[in-house]
Amino acid sequence: MQRYEKQSSRIVYVGTYNGGGNDSLYVLSMDKSTGKLSAIGAYAEVEMPSFLTVDTERGRVFAVSELQDEAGKEGGEVASYAVEAETGALRYIGKRPSYGASPCHLVTDREGKRLVVANYTSGSVSLYPISEDGSIGPLADRKQHEGHSVRSDRQEAAHAHCTVLKDSRIYVADLGTDKIMIYNVQESEAKPSLVLHGEVQVHAGAGPRHMAFHPDLPYAYVINELDSTITAFAYGQEAGTLREIQTVSALPEGFAGESYCADIHIGVTGDYLYGSNRGHDSIAVYRIDRTSGKLTLIQHEPTGGAWPRNFAVTPDRKFVLAANQNSDSIVTLAVNENTGRLEPTGYELRIPKPVCIQFFE
Repeated sequence: MQRYEKQSSRIVYVGTYNGGGNDSLYVLSMDKSTGKLSAIGAYAEVEMPSFLTVDTERGRVFAVSELQDEAGKEGGEVASYAVEAETGALRYIGKRPSYGASPCHLVTDREGKRLVVANYTSGSVSLYPISEDGSIGPLADRKQHEGHSVRSDRQEAAHAHCTVLKDSRIYVADLGTDKIMIYNVQESEAKPSLVLHGEVQVHAGAGPRHMAFHPDLPYAYVINELDSTITAFAYGQEAGTLREIQTVSALPEGFAGESYCADIHIGVTGDYLYGSNRGHDSIAVYRIDRTSGKLTLIQHEPTGGAWPRNFAVTPDRKFVLAANQNSDSIVTLAVNENTGRLEPTGYELRIPKPVCIQFFE
């Protein structure tokens, strides 16, 4: 494991669709001033770690293993690593079954004691305790989503696609049912459980995939994979409610090619929102109206590669890193702090099948 200079660099973890004994989880060093990336380590314990979440406070990295068995019902796993803070190096702790097929997203609570995982193919959500040493405990609860929507090719059944923590509730976007399911984690002497708090209907055929809450205003945004739109919601903090206020296209007017939305993030200041398009191979940039929460399109910036499944905005809001799955590349884009627009930096790092980017900061 190469060392990195903490003052001038930051650690970046990258999950990929690699497996079969090959390196699959990468550790990168990123130059804070230029955005240039360098690979400094790689690990092969987890097959297809397509999504990661980082608990910086406790020095943990958690990963899904996006597998399924021959029947397409089980097979997935979740794994944990301990972080060496001085180097960013990882020490593999262990894994558990995800009790579902194709786990694709996961989140921990603020205390680092609970882990919630979305199993895409089986349309279920799994809850685990996390031990003090970072190991994942036995399954505590599992909720199976039911239903379908109008797209028979992609919405024939429930497909849980993300797990987002907000104000102690878990929000799960389900692509298959066009719903956002909302859960509370209920503690008990026996074991914790997921209790349904409510659900929110998204328009038919949308395919809600990922979501982001505004850092300081009562708004939430969902990126819809199937019809390439972004839906803005007013967020009721006390009741945990979502009320739709706007839906906009993520694609340029007149675009007639095949494209599917993927990831969504809000810049640190809360003024700009970014969403990725796979097919059009771009990041759409919007200005957020801080009074109404509505979006105004600013730009579509090419990601410099193919199929940007995931991207990340650096904590200092200077750069966006785009993970181009089908061109085996991570491209660094600069953020204009005055306008929110993205600009190429010329920096690119070759990584096989990159699909998730997380910072250790």
